[in-house]
Amino acid sequence: MINESWKFIFASAAGTSHLATATPCQDSSFCETVKGVGGAEVLIAVVADGAGSAKHAEVGAGLACSFISDRAKSAIQSQTPLREITRDIVTDWIAGYQTEVIAHCSGDLIPRDFASTLLAALIGDSAAVFFQLGDGAIVITDSEEPENYRWVFWPQQGQYANETNFTTDENAATKVDFSLVNRRIDEVSLFTDGVQTLTLDYEGRLAHSPFFAPVFEWLRTAPEQNSNKYTDSLKEFLNSERINERTDDDKTIVIATRKAVATPEDSAQPDHENQESASL
Repeated sequence: MINESWKFIFASAAGTSHLATATPCQDSSFCETVKGVGGAEVLIAVVADGAGSAKHAEVGAGLACSFISDRAKSAIQSQTPLREITRDIVTDWIAGYQTEVIAHCSGDLIPRDFASTLLAALIGDSAAVFFQLGDGAIVITDSEEPENYRWVFWPQQGQYANETNFTTDENAATKVDFSLVNRRIDEVSLFTDGVQTLTLDYEGRLAHSPFFAPVFEWLRTAPEQNSNKYTDSLKEFLNSERINERTDDDKTIVIATRKAVATPEDSAQPDHENQESASL
């Protein structure tokens, strides 16, 4: 059964390496629905991961999320169809973000001090726009293959290991991965590189279905649309010992679904043991 309204949850958790050095979480995320053409609901989800070497990584990630989500909301609320949001429009948004970063560069600060990755999804009734700069990934399912979890873009890597692209790079516009999908997307997850080892199968270059299946199933059966208790549960999951054994980096994930299934009302909290065992 299809639910026309989105359910979504998103959270960030500082990595154990950051906690050990008293470094703040340098990830940021945003998720919201707005009314677009004809009053149709459009999901906007954005995730950013501040570069570990950047002086103000957490500020850059937060600014990237707020700036890009504001531009997306403005376009959608002004009745721009998703099919008319092109790569050129997205690169214009990124150029605007870079101008905003320059305005934050007082004293001896430079744009690279605010470097971050960027992943975004704009999903309407029968079309979706995805774009990405850097690592992390976006995973989707659709009505045609509801149990087939697949990535939209593979994480970007630079010339060397552990190197990627950032929103403040001078050539960022040429590095943007962009995709316009002309079909209905019913579920989506965006995440930073801190959870890539849990969510992606590197050997097969696949989305790791044993991670996503129980998480999406839980969200589909949640009786409320969105709730702080779900955010708390997701943070608890991201901070769990078994997750931290696999990654010491900051962790951010957005999960959204508009699929609905009939389930018992007591499925209001995720089963952390099952999720962790399935994903590890």
